[in-house]
Amino acid sequence: MKITIIGAGNVGYHLSQRLKEVGHTISQIFSRQTNKAVRIARILEASPIDNISSLTPDANLYIIAVKDDAIGLVAEKMRKRLPGNTWVVHTSGSTPSTVLAPHFNNYGIFYPLQTFSINRLADFLNIPILIDSNKELMKNRLHQLAETVSPKVYSINDAQRAVLHVTAVMVNNFTNHLYSMAEDILRQEELPMETLIPLIQETSKKVSLFPAKEMQTGPAVRGDVDTINRHLEYLEKFEDYKKVYEVMTASLKEMHGK
Repeated sequence: MKITIIGAGNVGYHLSQRLKEVGHTISQIFSRQTNKAVRIARILEASPIDNISSLTPDANLYIIAVKDDAIGLVAEKMRKRLPGNTWVVHTSGSTPSTVLAPHFNNYGIFYPLQTFSINRLADFLNIPILIDSNKELMKNRLHQLAETVSPKVYSINDAQRAVLHVTAVMVNNFTNHLYSMAEDILRQEELPMETLIPLIQETSKKVSLFPAKEMQTGPAVRGDVDTINRHLEYLEKFEDYKKVYEVMTASLKEMHGK
């Protein structure tokens, strides 16, 4: 399939490389930063563009991989260059596919459910691809395309994807923030973060094998009030972190009936 990628951020960068790796042709790659577009296009053997007005209408699919609040505006600009029956998708986890409806007749979603970092290789064999479209033919073709990228493909509508995105924020963004809090405390106390890494890894392994609730441990679940109070006393010097600890402890107690 001949594909144009609109956006060269983390998602656009990794997805475009994977698409090329499995045999698809990347026609054009767009980035507002000319140097970035040129650099990535060289890797993809694609044409770099730094303006939507330079889009050509020869691709089979156009993938918008930009920030959520820019998707509608980008689609509007694309419509000035492309026919209304062009196949267009976006990669957002939370933005409805219908943001594309005012501009294109054939629209949908191609959402890799993963956190991407520019300097870390993405393992697409373990990345779920969520797809959807307003047209059955396009949905089937997107499913076929997704299967070339990953063995884990799901047809998920806008409402379902919104729920998944909420929970993705919880398990990724929230937990990573907790890691950052722990890292900050340990840094200030001159203690090594590496001592917690095996615990983090074991917790992650268990949740892939068993229901998370059944694997929950810790003072809140045990009803260990003395330990909780000692923790809170220590956290007096980290006021914001203490608030998070209190909220999380209260939530754990409620969930586990303590």
